[in-house]
Amino acid sequence: MSETDLTPLNAVFGGRLQRDFILPFEGKPQLNVLGGNLPYAAAGYALWGGKAGLVARVNSEFPQAWLDQLAAAGGDTSGIKRVNAPLDDRRFIVYLDPLTPRMDNPLTYFVERGIPFPRDLIGYETAEPRFCSKVEYEPYSLHVNDVPRLYMDAPAAHVCPIDFMSHKIMPSVLKTGLVDTLSMRSTACYMDPTYWEDIRGLIADLTIFMTTEAEAKRLFQGRSVDVWEIAVGLADYGPQIIVVNMPDGSAWVYSRLQSKRWIVPAYPTRVVDPTGMLDAFDGAFLFAYRQDFDPVEAALCGSITAALCMEGSGPFYILDTLPGLKEARLEALRPRVRAI
Repeated sequence: MSETDLTPLNAVFGGRLQRDFILPFEGKPQLNVLGGNLPYAAAGYALWGGKAGLVARVNSEFPQAWLDQLAAAGGDTSGIKRVNAPLDDRRFIVYLDPLTPRMDNPLTYFVERGIPFPRDLIGYETAEPRFCSKVEYEPYSLHVNDVPRLYMDAPAAHVCPIDFMSHKIMPSVLKTGLVDTLSMRSTACYMDPTYWEDIRGLIADLTIFMTTEAEAKRLFQGRSVDVWEIAVGLADYGPQIIVVNMPDGSAWVYSRLQSKRWIVPAYPTRVVDPTGMLDAFDGAFLFAYRQDFDPVEAALCGSITAALCMEGSGPFYILDTLPGLKEARLEALRPRVRAI
């Protein structure tokens, strides 16, 4: 799509586009397929009827056909920039059980499962750094001028996990436009006590901050192990809503303005491939929240979408959901929400 498309965007999504190589616990390997967090988040948003502009950096060899798929699924791709700098976009994930991912030593797992090692993975090294640089950009980092002018008219935005530099600049860039609802999911490489003094500035402009129990507790190491106490502490830095995704699939939601807490359970489902489930959750959460600014309803839509995502493989799987299914599941899950 291009800036001449007259269909208005109602959100901007920034994140990463990658080539995924996935070995699920069961089922068919997904090798050299469209992945990264951005398409999953955008699909979660599109599932409920949203149209988003997508912002990411890709290398010169990133398949145009994949960008065409994103456009066909309802995303505006004019914010996806090709760069000439070396950018290794490969991502390897293996599941040792239905929900536990590992991203290291791909050769070992291919040999163990008797699967020929893909030539496209030769030379691959675990891509995710243990720590983010506070001053240097990665090849995939977003820059101030990466957001197209057209996107600045959107009322909502979400920033997927990228790196410290991207998360430092994107909220302030997006806030110069018409964005009044801004969500962001934490990136593991800065959820560490060594970044404690930087977190306030990183999340101060957010409406919604999403993280996981493991990342939240690592950031607060030595300060707190209580999830609700951590959520209150993060909200005190600025966000109106904190969402902590738990290992059991539930979402713990804290509203600073209402001073209320809820536990939204996971929707029970058979897991095929959990890749991208939290990103799909985030996309659905943002869309639902913009409808009536109800964080519980938003988390319910997020949980339903995460479950749908896990039932198949690839970011576009959820867009083939049967009509009425997500609404029926929503009605079934709603009575199970617990106010704390």
